[in-house]
Amino acid sequence: MPVAEFRVLGPLALSVSGQRIPLRGVKQQTILGALLLSNGRRVSLARLADVVWEQRPPVTARKQIRNAVSELRTLLSATGAAIVPEADGYRLDIADATLDLRTFQEHSARARRRMEQDRPDDAVTELRAALALWRGPVLSGLDRPGLRAQAAGLEEQRLTVLEECVGLELARGRHTALIGELTGAVADHPLRERLVGQLVLALYRSGARARAFAVYERTRRDLAETLGLDPGPELQELHQQMLADDTGAPAPAASRPSPAPAPAEVPLPAPAAAPGNLPGGVPHFTGRGETLRLLLDFADGDDRGDGAGRGERTGAGAGRVAVIEGMAGVGKTALAVHAAHRLAHRYPDGCLFLDLRGHSSDGAALPPAAGPVRLLRAVGVPVSERLDAAEAAGLWRGWLAGRRVLLVLDNVASTDQIRALPADGPGCLTIVTSRRSLTGLPTARPYFLDPLPLDEARRLFRRLVPDRAAGADAAGGPGRDATAEDVDTLLRHCGHHPLAIAAAAARLRHRPTWSVGYLADRLAEPGRRLTELRAEDGGVSSRIDCSYLALHPEQQRLLRLLGLVATPVVNAPGAAALAGLPVPRTEELLEGLVDEHLLQQPEAGHYRVHGLVQAYCAQLSRVVDTPEDRENALKGLHDFYMDRQLILSYAGDPCAF
Repeated sequence: MPVAEFRVLGPLALSVSGQRIPLRGVKQQTILGALLLSNGRRVSLARLADVVWEQRPPVTARKQIRNAVSELRTLLSATGAAIVPEADGYRLDIADATLDLRTFQEHSARARRRMEQDRPDDAVTELRAALALWRGPVLSGLDRPGLRAQAAGLEEQRLTVLEECVGLELARGRHTALIGELTGAVADHPLRERLVGQLVLALYRSGARARAFAVYERTRRDLAETLGLDPGPELQELHQQMLADDTGAPAPAASRPSPAPAPAEVPLPAPAAAPGNLPGGVPHFTGRGETLRLLLDFADGDDRGDGAGRGERTGAGAGRVAVIEGMAGVGKTALAVHAAHRLAHRYPDGCLFLDLRGHSSDGAALPPAAGPVRLLRAVGVPVSERLDAAEAAGLWRGWLAGRRVLLVLDNVASTDQIRALPADGPGCLTIVTSRRSLTGLPTARPYFLDPLPLDEARRLFRRLVPDRAAGADAAGGPGRDATAEDVDTLLRHCGHHPLAIAAAAARLRHRPTWSVGYLADRLAEPGRRLTELRAEDGGVSSRIDCSYLALHPEQQRLLRLLGLVATPVVNAPGAAALAGLPVPRTEELLEGLVDEHLLQQPEAGHYRVHGLVQAYCAQLSRVVDTPEDRENALKGLHDFYMDRQLILSYAGDPCAF
């Protein structure tokens, strides 16, 4: 079999026995690039459609992807690689072919093992071999927004390997030889402090002292002007060593990872000011008054959370954990941050915020060991990323001991991700936000966020566009260019969803000729609603997409089919008829979707799909499911209602598209 080579660390390339194989068209290249970046993992059809058409797939997207995959299979037939269909998607099995990404990761792993074996020269050889595989930015020339996050993650890996390699070489005196490479790297990444420190040290030890001080001063100024930050402790320490003419100062990167000290040996600094990294207050925070009151009461020691037990602080001796749950974009983070600012004065030892990236667009959730490391660094404790989960958790517990801290853990994917993080000492509070029900935290108090009530939705809209809806107050009075009916219609089409309301308000701010009524008319059509509510960061659709992609394929299919049903409420037998599944299995899937806050449960045994989720699923079903699948599903639901003579109890036609 000829030797095939796939390359993504630079322009996408495929060669067989050294002969370059041309790839036809952007669509084919994009699909192949997405499959290669997944490194053998499944890529869903929905994900491929979003990547190819930038989240605006046509009705024929499914067919076009299948055609492109068929062409790729023909192209790859001589390489031994195979595109394998798997659960509503595809994965690429490259068999005995080589992939530069995989080779890069293998060299990096071997380098770490050589450092652990105290073989730094061999480690440098492996790291240089890894870096030599890069021919430019990942998939350069194929600029697809849907692939940027993965490309950025790989670029971060490359920079880390470069820093480790340079650190080892600086420790062996190769200062002058590294100046050119480091100068280029710092020009590309001027605020990457470890690279800057390595360049400063190389210049200083090579005798270019004036340049070393100039690079430091430029970085200090750029950090202050761009981010409002001072240089980190390592870079500041290097600067002080240069001022003291300590030319024997060690390199910013150690030659090999040192063993993690025992918790008792770790220096736990006591800064003059309490550490804190809470995001700024939410400028247009509106509503949630009752939930906020209950949350503040809970922090104050009222275990019942209803304000009645303010004097009964039965749990005041232990740390408290509050979990804010709700669908994507409903305002969980805004409420958590707003509450944290209200409570900050009670926690003299620090108020900390950590994004766990549980539902990030690139799927890169923070691993359990990384949470304690990030928090320790936030409070000034120098620790290595190489600590295992148990070591990192032990150090974090050591720092928390005896302190009163408020901790916000945002965007949590699972209990396992944060099990070691909550501040459980006396007088501490941890606020968690998640799109999932975190049942693994038995002592936590859950708070459920639904879309805003109408009066709060009106107030939010008025605050966001006061000049366009001056009279859109809680009483529904008319604005200058909007009747109360216009405003309420727009809010209804937004599902009273805060993120959707913000997106609609942004549309009005940037379309001064549009009236509220005009935008409400555009939102009336479910098929274009999510497109109209798109924002610079992807908007509502991208948030729902992250939740959808985390589901089991059976849950994905059921949710898509529910998007086709005109009535928003369905029971388990009806959903079973729709999906062609047994009722017990369907109920299990429905309950799982409730846990993911993609369905609501207005009463036991009944399930409601939010209007925006329904619009998303209906649109996706037209891409993923065949017309026959959709027709059979709706016929099953229709027959179910007809058989039980229940169809007249529904205001709409449950079989309408």
